[in-house]
Amino acid sequence: MSHPQIAAFARLAGENTPPTHVLEGQKTLLSRTMHGFAYDDVHDEIIVNSPLAQAILTFRGGASGEEPPIRVIQGTQTQILGDAYSALDKVSVDGVNNEIYLPLGLGDVRGQSRDTLPAIVVFDRQANGNVAPKRILKGPKTLIVGNKPPVAVDPLHNLLVVNLNNAFLIFDRTASGDVAPKAVIRGPRSQVASTGNFRVYPPTGMIVDRCSGESVCAWSITDNGDVPPRYKIPVKQITGYRISGLALDPAHKEVLFSVAGWGGDDYPPSGIMNAVLTFSWPEIYQ
Repeated sequence: MSHPQIAAFARLAGENTPPTHVLEGQKTLLSRTMHGFAYDDVHDEIIVNSPLAQAILTFRGGASGEEPPIRVIQGTQTQILGDAYSALDKVSVDGVNNEIYLPLGLGDVRGQSRDTLPAIVVFDRQANGNVAPKRILKGPKTLIVGNKPPVAVDPLHNLLVVNLNNAFLIFDRTASGDVAPKAVIRGPRSQVASTGNFRVYPPTGMIVDRCSGESVCAWSITDNGDVPPRYKIPVKQITGYRISGLALDPAHKEVLFSVAGWGGDDYPPSGIMNAVLTFSWPEIYQ
């Protein structure tokens, strides 16, 4: 059985290429159900959830082997409470404004019953130990429902985007409490679909995410209402894979997808169940 790990590969790595380095082991505090992590390219740090430890871990960008985190957010003041029904599996970082964003699901907040609304809690990037969030976005006016909706920050436009499975909710970056979104992208023409994570590219204001038909689409952060995406790649149609995650590489004008086959009659043509695909997509960076 493989152990929880974060593996780094060369950008041009091909099939069966081994990683350049691997972060794993008991001292890392990494645990199962960490389905995503964040990279802070401003400070060269990796931010990871540890659902079983109910914590947020920060590592050096070049961390390798059984290297412990440089900071750990954990304890009763954090309001973080993962459980077997809704493990914390998403986290985002804003290196420009030095903040970490953690979506909490139903029953993830200490002292609250399982039928309460989910929340987005915000910590100082350099927080360490048993510290309280600096802001909490939560309440019926926010329209945030469901379980642990992923978030992304656009520090250039000073906006926060929440993916609600079939909609993007766009808030002021510093929104706190029970406040309504500034804009909502939703409707059949928008093609917004559920996702585990998504990305925003601030220089062009592009929101990049999964969309209908197992494709990937790009919308403008200035969009509002039932508007079609600006660009689209039909990934499933081209490759046979379903998308589970994505990352942007602005330096090379590329987008990377973690993809999988799902068994049954849904095997990819290659027969390889899990892979990383890279597409050139210069339009979203211009």
